[in-house]
Amino acid sequence: MIKKIALAGALAATASFATWDKFPVLEANKGQAKVGVNYMMQGDWSGLDIYAGARYTVVQGLELGLKIPYRVMSDYDGNDGADGLRNLPLMVRYQFMPTMNAFADFILPVGEEEIDGDGLGIHAGVQFSTGLNQMISLGSEAGFKFETEGDDKYTPAYEVNVGAELDFAVMPQLTPYVGLDANIKVTDTEAGNIEFDDSGDLGLWIYVGAGYAATEQIGLDLSFGFGVGEDYYGKDTPMSIDFNASFKF
Repeated sequence: MIKKIALAGALAATASFATWDKFPVLEANKGQAKVGVNYMMQGDWSGLDIYAGARYTVVQGLELGLKIPYRVMSDYDGNDGADGLRNLPLMVRYQFMPTMNAFADFILPVGEEEIDGDGLGIHAGVQFSTGLNQMISLGSEAGFKFETEGDDKYTPAYEVNVGAELDFAVMPQLTPYVGLDANIKVTDTEAGNIEFDDSGDLGLWIYVGAGYAATEQIGLDLSFGFGVGEDYYGKDTPMSIDFNASFKF
């Protein structure tokens, strides 16, 4: 049981406990819809998710978002794993300065309990973004995230995260990017009467990708990411490949 819980915690680190992006919100009365597929792997485990999401700026500076992820399949050492709806992120961002946003994400525990935890997740913090020059843009984020204890008596460690992304506008239609997210546990994970001594564990998520603007409204994006930090992720390196298409409206 302990091994199963530890593995679930490591795999959860690759999931979408994240904001829409690290850059300014859209203009008032503008929105964006996105559909995508995400393939994850770690050691003997692999999984495939599909997702749909949307964000909309209801008034100047205030953006609301929703993402609906669905686990299509998973496999562990040749054995089929759980599939079904995953927990739903509700996202709020407020741009209070031209270069700064405040955000809060609420992860609703409505998904399959065999995939995600059944506690409420909350992730909140601030973002800073700016253009470094005509070609390079910086987006950054600092936040705090935690999940309440659910019926399974499992409480993940509270975490602090800091991340940054550089976007390179090498062509009007093509924007490669590279990013790094650092996550550090500031409390111990608890499972019933068992307390893991994992406070202070650090995990780095490194990703590279590229966005392509097919038209002014339609965009395509492909990225690859992997985790570094054996104490945080486990002995096997988690990896993720994501492809999505978006439409601005």
